[in-house]
Amino acid sequence: MPEQAAMAWIEDGTGRIARGQVDSASARGACVRVPVRPEFGAGDTVAVRVSFRADSPTVAATARVAGVRASGEEFSCDLEWTATADTGFDSWPAHAA
Repeated sequence: MPEQAAMAWIEDGTGRIARGQVDSASARGACVRVPVRPEFGAGDTVAVRVSFRADSPTVAATARVAGVRASGEEFSCDLEWTATADTGFDSWPAHAA
């Protein structure tokens, strides 16, 4: 059975949440694919929770939105970590997702 993709919840300053699939992540940042254009944009600070596997705890972080771009019928959100609650991203390869 294929491994389930990591999922992310991105919350902007107003409490709106965009949910999506992590395309890539590393100790420096992540790219998250969301189905609808999020309310946040480049330069905004967001709170992020990532679930690497359904049976594991989530990893918390804050990030600066580096950009949001259309990618087919979805949107790719490029995030740069500003703070992480733990080192959950440190051992995750940048190409993984």
